[in-house]
Amino acid sequence: MLPAGLMKDFIGKVCSITMFNASSGIIARIEATEDNWIKVDEKGKSRLLNGDMISDIKILPEKYQK
Repeated sequence: MLPAGLMKDFIGKVCSITMFNASSGIIARIEATEDNWIKVDEKGKSRLLNGDMISDIKILPEKYQK
């Protein structure tokens, strides 16, 4: 389960998200978190990610935050 207090720093940021079951990660803006779910905007489409399946989240540099 993802710690809600730590996730607030990532909301509104474009991040690289790596999933346990995927060979590559996704690049998306984190919109919201609730319980163990993360709502992201990936190329203009909303998507929900299960927090149990995430292995790593990294905020991308400022040039990606537009």
